[in-house]
Amino acid sequence: MDEHRMWWETLFQIHEYAMFPDVAQRLTEREVDFLAAVLNLTPSMTILDVACGNGRHVLELARRGYRADGVELATPIVEAVNAKISELQYPARIFERDMRDLADLGSYDVILIMNSSLGFFSDAEHQTMLDDLRNLLAPNGRIVLQCINPYAITIYMQHYQRGWHAVEEGYVLRDSAFNPLTGCIETNYRYIEPATGETVHPGERIRLYTFLEWRTMLQRAGFEVAAVFGDAIMPVVPFEASSQWQVIVAKGK
Repeated sequence: MDEHRMWWETLFQIHEYAMFPDVAQRLTEREVDFLAAVLNLTPSMTILDVACGNGRHVLELARRGYRADGVELATPIVEAVNAKISELQYPARIFERDMRDLADLGSYDVILIMNSSLGFFSDAEHQTMLDDLRNLLAPNGRIVLQCINPYAITIYMQHYQRGWHAVEEGYVLRDSAFNPLTGCIETNYRYIEPATGETVHPGERIRLYTFLEWRTMLQRAGFEVAAVFGDAIMPVVPFEASSQWQVIVAKGK
């Protein structure tokens, strides 16, 4: 990852979350409550959070006594999260790795890919990633994919399409659109700061898959879908056409 993208990732994953710590913590606690319940987590299980970002799930899982690791590509984020882990003396680890190259990490009982963190590559790369993740999964292990539901993309984009908000000393401006020809949300960002001027994001595309497409790819990788929910909340909610999220739980065959 080049320095320009690392700068943007650090802005979003560290500085943006720091602006809303209470909101972020409530969201994280709600999502970990969901994971603990639907996966029947126990302290003996090993958990890997792929594309863990600022480590909020890893930190909350570790706070509750679970054995959690994370994978993140941006060096400044990895350093910040590992510093937090050391400060809190949690038995957790964050690895600086590309999520497409996880072959030697070992074996895990649970693998998490939360908040639409899978979708930034080609269809072939996504299938290969699922194949590789299956090889990381321990016997009877499970994978959780939390992804945007393309059937409800109009509802989702009402809140996400355009907007701006303050971050640190400046403002992030977002312009997003769903392209039905590619099945991708395509987003451009600008960051404007009075002292330093404007910084432009190189652009972001996230491929959205329907539940049927995810199920097909998971089956090809050797998974069997066990359940799908409409959000990562408790009490659990069913997956429906109007659900903005699809949270898929699959197990190794």
